[in-house]
Amino acid sequence: MKEMKFVNDGILKQEIYDYLADKLKDINFEDIEVNYLPTNIRILIHTTQPGAIIGPGGEKISRLTEEIKKRFNIEAQVDIKRIDRDVVVPKTIASNIARGIENKKHYRRLADYHLNKIMRHDNVLGAEIVLDGLITGSKTRKDKFAKGYMKKSGALVEKYVKCGIATAHPAIGSIGVKVSVYVKPK
Repeated sequence: MKEMKFVNDGILKQEIYDYLADKLKDINFEDIEVNYLPTNIRILIHTTQPGAIIGPGGEKISRLTEEIKKRFNIEAQVDIKRIDRDVVVPKTIASNIARGIENKKHYRRLADYHLNKIMRHDNVLGAEIVLDGLITGSKTRKDKFAKGYMKKSGALVEKYVKCGIATAHPAIGSIGVKVSVYVKPK
């Protein structure tokens, strides 16, 4: 029966993550942590824009907490943790590129700008951006943009390569955006 508790906890975390991804789709958030306390469940949202989630006077976060309590029938406490600027967050970069494509910005310029921005960090060895879908015209294609050194396989990939995925929905069709960042081994 202990196994079912762990499975149910994982399912609850994924449902909360999907719900927050839908509610906060315009706000960049990297990940959530779900901690089980004796009296309630603490949900910690890692984001680069804490003010957009908290809202003026904390009204947005209190409304979000009430919605989570009602939807999942749990006693929840929602907290926000700001991600530092010096940390590279591939999921946020991928969603920024997707948003730029939806706003009719040129995809090559977006990819080059974000690659240069990623490579400015001291702890990054390499980066790769892959765009796949109806980029231009009626046929699908895949464009890869890379700078630096990127590991593709092995144990180092599991430890030091961070990936982020987002989907852009311009008028032509869907475009998938994948950002991979190779961080220096410590």
